[in-house]
Amino acid sequence: IVVIAVFKSSRPEGKGAMKWFGAAQQRCTVLVLTAIQVVICAVWLSTASPTPHKNNHYIRSIIVYECAIGSVAGFSMLLGYIGLLAGLSFMLAFLARNLPDNFNEAKF
Repeated sequence: IVVIAVFKSSRPEGKGAMKWFGAAQQRCTVLVLTAIQVVICAVWLSTASPTPHKNNHYIRSIIVYECAIGSVAGFSMLLGYIGLLAGLSFMLAFLARNLPDNFNEAKF
């Protein structure tokens, strides 16, 4: 986000963009997004956690343990949030594809 903001702020329409992307804001963004995922996991695991389920319907002579999800809604919310973060990362990578070829963030 910061690299995109730097290049957008060099244009006339993006002069105020850099005030939103300092070091403290970056750390806060990471902590907030991680905290949301931790809360979703904690609620899901505390209300209806996955449990082992003995399944002997397929083969009677072998005991097979499967994972019963517990709460389908909690698992879906967790996967949906991870998908949302992946989509956001893809969007930022798509926006950063037009950076100059000579730009190297690790140069210095």
